[in-house]
Amino acid sequence: MVKTAIVLRLLLSRNKDLSQNENKDIINSYEKIAINSHSDLRKATVNNAFSGKKRSSMVTIILIVESMGFTMFDFGEEYSKIKDEQILEFQQYKNFLKD
Repeated sequence: MVKTAIVLRLLLSRNKDLSQNENKDIINSYEKIAINSHSDLRKATVNNAFSGKKRSSMVTIILIVESMGFTMFDFGEEYSKIKDEQILEFQQYKNFLKD
């Protein structure tokens, strides 16, 4: 769950960077992801996937990744690069937000 959330955040960050440099409509928010998914994907479902709170189904992950304009190959490449340090850092950040 955590690795998935890290990769989704990384891909969204790329889109946010692109949207600042280009004039075209780039998916750069949870709401835009839900709307662009062309399914019944709710913003809350997207939020859960990005937060790592709940296990997301593969269908949900695919819808999110594709709605941001990426492929599952892009997702897989980034997923395989995640290091244990990044996982610990993400978990500490989540715990910090709880306190």
